[in-house]
Amino acid sequence: MGNSASTQSLKNHPFQQDYNITAKVLGLGVNGKVVECYRKSDSEKCALKALLDTPKARRELELHARACACPQVVQIRDAYANTVKGKQCLLVVMECMAGGELFSRIQSRAGFTEREAAQIVHQIASAIAFLHGANIAHRDLKPENLLYTSPDPEAKLKLTDFGFAKEVGRNKSLGTPCYTPYYVAPEVLGPEKYDKSCDLWSLGVITYILLCGYPPFYSKSGLAISPGMKIRIRNGQYSFPSADWKHVSSSAKDLIKQLLQTNPDKRMTINEVMSHQWISTYTTVAQTPLATATVLKEEREQWPEVQEELSQALATMRIDEDQKVQLKPLHQSENRILKKRRPELTGGKH
Repeated sequence: MGNSASTQSLKNHPFQQDYNITAKVLGLGVNGKVVECYRKSDSEKCALKALLDTPKARRELELHARACACPQVVQIRDAYANTVKGKQCLLVVMECMAGGELFSRIQSRAGFTEREAAQIVHQIASAIAFLHGANIAHRDLKPENLLYTSPDPEAKLKLTDFGFAKEVGRNKSLGTPCYTPYYVAPEVLGPEKYDKSCDLWSLGVITYILLCGYPPFYSKSGLAISPGMKIRIRNGQYSFPSADWKHVSSSAKDLIKQLLQTNPDKRMTINEVMSHQWISTYTTVAQTPLATATVLKEEREQWPEVQEELSQALATMRIDEDQKVQLKPLHQSENRILKKRRPELTGGKH
């Protein structure tokens, strides 16, 4: 798409000169709904996202436009700066992803294998590798932001919604400073390391679900999700129940263990993911049948709740400058866990 959709070259003439809008809602992004539209020149069906023209929206558009150099990212067709109902807006036209969300598609399948799961994770990881290589952290990697281009069996899986994306410093140290948002205890995390590692944690959760049909931090009993979910995430409390995991390869489990490390310093980088055996040789992974599709069908009613909890977990992992989070020096923290660990975290210095 070149630079046609960057904020430097926004089109200012009315969007309706080039496109017709329908009333059909295709999805909900973090910053607004996505509706169907058709390009007048060739009748191509596209997806339109309208954003209030703010610095945050311009950042979203700019980072998404840069990411479009990656084929695993939903492509921007056009972008307009128009006045809509008296308000300045950015109108972003994207390719229409007619194949639907990742897990909806698997849910409709008759069968699903470990090799197919590895292929999917390879596609997602390829998108993240491009972004991290371009100093972009997505920070909202979740199933509903992974869409297929078409219902075709050979359709591509692509990443969308850059509403929480952030550029991370090119030359900043990845070392750990002695400041922490109060809600991230007990770890002391540097924003850049934190932003990138959030994507890797999410990739671990998605990989786990792909291999069994349910998330790592809940049971598939159909009971309401426990309020202690965030505590379990921070403590890394998950398992591989034998009934569902006994036939899954040790290589797949090893990848998940390294992605779901509670300490981001010990978590894999995206380059380590790409060179991991299960990903780098995904075409030779055993075609072991998985129960994923069946479990997703059985747990269909629970899925919106699972999505909501994953979104909340990701929200606690983000350090978003727009929220103006107050950072406390470690020695001023009143958090009991941090107080216990302060000597360990600071090398005995206050």
